[in-house]
Amino acid sequence: MSDEQSLKSIDGEMAALQKRVAELEGIRAKLEALCSLSAAFIAVIDRDGIVREMFATPVIPAEMARGGTAVPMATVVREDYVARCVAVIRESLDKRTIGSLDYPVHIGPHEVWCQAACKPLSDDTVMWVARDITAQRQLAFAQAELRDFQALVESAPDGVCLASQDGALFYANHAFRAMTGHGDATVGKRLFDLYADEQDQLAGIVQRCFDHGSWQGTLDLAQHDGRPLPCQVSMVALAAQAGRPPAVATIARDMTPIYNAERERLALQEQVIQAQQDALRELSTPLVPLAEGVVAVPLIGTLDRSRAQQAMEKLLDGIVQHQFHTAILDVTGVKDVDAESADALLRIARAARLLGAQLMLTGIGPDTAQTLVDLGVDLSGITTRSTLQSGIAHALAPRAGRAAGPRSHSP
Repeated sequence: MSDEQSLKSIDGEMAALQKRVAELEGIRAKLEALCSLSAAFIAVIDRDGIVREMFATPVIPAEMARGGTAVPMATVVREDYVARCVAVIRESLDKRTIGSLDYPVHIGPHEVWCQAACKPLSDDTVMWVARDITAQRQLAFAQAELRDFQALVESAPDGVCLASQDGALFYANHAFRAMTGHGDATVGKRLFDLYADEQDQLAGIVQRCFDHGSWQGTLDLAQHDGRPLPCQVSMVALAAQAGRPPAVATIARDMTPIYNAERERLALQEQVIQAQQDALRELSTPLVPLAEGVVAVPLIGTLDRSRAQQAMEKLLDGIVQHQFHTAILDVTGVKDVDAESADALLRIARAARLLGAQLMLTGIGPDTAQTLVDLGVDLSGITTRSTLQSGIAHALAPRAGRAAGPRSHSP
């Protein structure tokens, strides 16, 4: 081949190379122009997670892009996600597919979440394109929390409603709709209509709620059938937000079960107290048989009208059932004998005599005797003794003497 032909061949190859370089430069310019419009992180990364080339974008300054070579992904990617990123890259290279992954990176003191897609660029590198999805994640979390909150409010046993500043309801949960009895028609009504008997008070409550932030108290909710429903009410003022005017959130708890439970508790408590009192009265007025036809009734404590009636009933029942002919009523343990208790003793004695039994009164001390004298109590017909022991001896001695009969003397 002549020198002239060789030069022509070289010139042709140079022209082809120049054309190819121009094409590559054009492609590069287009890529850089595309990158300059893309708010994403764009880089070439090898299978070991090393950044081989970084492109300037609105989020990656040119200076950072120029210095971003031979940089391990581990310098910015959160430690527990580095291995995942490398695994996605290698899978993309091995299978020649497009891989994707959400991962966090540290930018200064902040953590930013990115969504990346990678596509094989060569046998050992991928094109890595990642965009910031932090805001979308936060929105998704907020929406999930809102759904959870709505589900919680809808399933809450307490009535929850939202009303505008003038009292018009624009939301009511299932419990509140059931409490009013209006069902779905509850929405659109006004708080002043639902708490009809509390209108004057409610206007001031709503205003105080907006002035001070919240209010708690009890109100009667007017049900659909006109019956009042006692409620424990909490109100919270909601400031205007995102185009929504100021509002008030109301939580109402039906107090009827609590009131009913309290009434049942008080009734049960009253029954227990009554049972205890009956048991104490039973124990405090015992009938103690001493011998055939003789019984002792020791009284302890205060002898009021109720106690005297109970003692009388028990003694009279005993006289009838056991044919007692003598009853010893011992008042040693009775405190403060007064006109009422003295009258009660006389009534017991008269009732016993009507049944054919004799009443003996024992345990009368000096103070009791003086009181009975001062009160002018007539104890005629009632045998008295100072102690229970002397009373028992008196009650038993005559019977024993009659049982033995007169003694005969031997000559």
